Amino acid sequence: MKNIRKIGSVLLIAIMLGSNVFAADLKTALNVVEQASEIKYLENNQGYISKTIVDSNPSTGEVTVELKLANTKKEEEVQEKTEVMLVIDNSPSMDFVTSNGQTRKEIVISATKQLVSEIFENSTNVKIGIVYFHGVSGWNGAGISNATLGLKLADDKNTILSTLDKLNAKKTEAGTNIDAGLQRAEQNFSSSCKNKIIVLLTDGVPNADVKGNDADNDTTTEEALIVQNTTKETLQRLDKEGYHIISMMTGMSAEDGHTDKNGTDFGEHNIEEDLKAVERIFGTSTAPTAGKYYLVQSANVNNVVTNDILTNVMEIVQNPINTVKIVDYFPEDITDNFEFSYVGEPSIGTVSEEINTETNTITWDIDTLKGNEVATLQYKLKIKDMQNSELLNKTIATNEKVVLTYTDIDSEDYTVTLNSSPKIQLSEVKEEIKEPSNEKPSTGDPNDGKDPTTANGQIPQTGVSMVAGISIVITLIVLVFLYKKNKNYKDIK
Repeated sequence: MKNIRKIGSVLLIAIMLGSNVFAADLKTALNVVEQASEIKYLENNQGYISKTIVDSNPSTGEVTVELKLANTKKEEEVQEKTEVMLVIDNSPSMDFVTSNGQTRKEIVISATKQLVSEIFENSTNVKIGIVYFHGVSGWNGAGISNATLGLKLADDKNTILSTLDKLNAKKTEAGTNIDAGLQRAEQNFSSSCKNKIIVLLTDGVPNADVKGNDADNDTTTEEALIVQNTTKETLQRLDKEGYHIISMMTGMSAEDGHTDKNGTDFGEHNIEEDLKAVERIFGTSTAPTAGKYYLVQSANVNNVVTNDILTNVMEIVQNPINTVKIVDYFPEDITDNFEFSYVGEPSIGTVSEEINTETNTITWDIDTLKGNEVATLQYKLKIKDMQNSELLNKTIATNEKVVLTYTDIDSEDYTVTLNSSPKIQLSEVKEEIKEPSNEKPSTGDPNDGKDPTTANGQIPQTGVSMVAGISIVITLIVLVFLYKKNKNYKDIK
């Protein structure tokens, strides 16, 4: 009986030795099965959310996952900047004092400064330039020289605001050549820019054009009609060529006044004839000649510029999204078998310090994502056991889903769910035996002088390893020897 126990013990040790050697020889790698999720677009294709494995180390079982939210209509992160030219009237009528005690120019410049600030508050991808215009004055005849580039396209808000302040303090000049203002703006856009916006802010019927026509202050003469038609044609041409035109006309009511800040009374205009002339050029708000058109009283300029025109501009540039929150849900295969760590800080916003063990989630609070802005968050997943048999050859999603919630510029609430995910798999590494080479190794090759049919390194084994095989053979020999010895002993006895 004792011999039998000894035999069993030896056999158990041999089996354990063989299985341990087998486990030690098992080589695995963490492979990427699907590198990226789908690209899920937001409402109205305003932007998109996606998840991608951006780095991996198969031998150590690590992958780096990037979660991206882009507020851009296209997938490219970097787009050419939208360019906005502010075309502002600097004719004498802009000095007329309105019913609230401010001049038209002061009201327009103040509203425009707010517009500029809001544009930069809501977008990171804009350049703004300034053109101001007047008309025929003194020796200066009608033409493109009636408009001046006050500021080249710039993306520094303070520089733009400072230029507007200087324009506000600048003396006005006689005449109104809207045609010159439009064409001077056209000249100063970048040739490569595909998103060009002209915001025209004026207070009177034009009386000159780039072709040299001068109509004085009459709106019904032949010369006046020519100027009006030339200005209209320029608006239509720019619109056809892809420029986004936003026009605002003020000063067309008795409340807008006709006395300047120095007390000079310029006399009342025939408002009815002025309105007819304005309609011939710009059309109406419901049927504009080009783009968007607003006819407003001076008292309502600030509201139209900082609300309606701002909305128009941001629709072209890209609206911000607000109260942005992203919740990333992880499957148990990830939370149970992988170590989780962030790679740096999120590019925008804040994120929970670790995975919530009750919900298996992390929460990323972005708050506001500006137009054409991209937010990214990266984290690393590292497998705890590279020889985990339960995970072997199992395809694992890096997350179950991602839920995005946000509000748009009109305070509408939206929820977007990303259900697809990058996928990984723990796989056995099977080494391949190199085929014998009949070619003579080149000089300097490490194989010079060696048998070319000999494989480099250890020849991979199939099934149990050589050590395990030897252990089993020895165990069998011992068992046979003990069995015969025990049998002979019983026969003698």
